[in-house]
Amino acid sequence: MAILPPSGRSATATVPAVYRILLLYLEPLFALGGVLLVLTQPQTYASTMTRAAVTSLDPATRFIYTELGGAWLHFAFTEAIALRLLDDVRAWKVLCMAMLMSDLPYCHSVAQAVGGWQAWLVVADWTVEDWIATVTTWPFVLTRIAIIFGVGSRETKKQKDR
Repeated sequence: MAILPPSGRSATATVPAVYRILLLYLEPLFALGGVLLVLTQPQTYASTMTRAAVTSLDPATRFIYTELGGAWLHFAFTEAIALRLLDDVRAWKVLCMAMLMSDLPYCHSVAQAVGGWQAWLVVADWTVEDWIATVTTWPFVLTRIAIIFGVGSRETKKQKDR
């Protein structure tokens, strides 16, 4: 199996600072907060994701919240540790693609929780919880997409000379 060599393009020099701040500092904190919530108060999490009050959870489904917490721990580690250690644009793009594979079903689940995409698209009906879910999800999803497609990327002097 062939291993891709480093691109030779530093993520620190190429990826805009605002993207790096979002992925290296802010989202790992949000992810850890989410982990604590789903592991310690899964009923609260379920209530904030739906527009209906969740008064109880079936104990047989608690494992789902543990799985979700594990996924968010993976995000926190990937962003706070792996991206810092791998200062290469190609590595960042690959990791962002991998995270998008989790983002897509998560975003779909957010829409499912409020009655589907048709209901989610009616912004006038959004609750405070809907806004929180959106504001704590979409900026990071869009940042990963921007990194993958090179939106806002800077070329270093070394890259221009090639």
